[in-house]
Amino acid sequence: MDDLIDAGDFDKPVRVEIGARELDVYSTLQAAEMLMYDWPIGETGARMEARMTCMKVLGGSEPPETARKAFTKAAKEADILAC
Repeated sequence: MDDLIDAGDFDKPVRVEIGARELDVYSTLQAAEMLMYDWPIGETGARMEARMTCMKVLGGSEPPETARKAFTKAAKEADILAC
């Protein structure tokens, strides 16, 4: 069991809207996957920073809240952050 990656759960999910879908992002792992594979706009500084921050959290060198903040910033920039 120790070989499993800590998903870096967020204290509070981040709600995003992509197309007609509204999703709650609950963890750093979920945020990283969305940033890599299901992002509605091209490469930006905020997106790159969020991906790098997620990798640091998943690697154990940063707390999950840093990934949540970076993901939220990137979601605002992409205009997908739900209120």
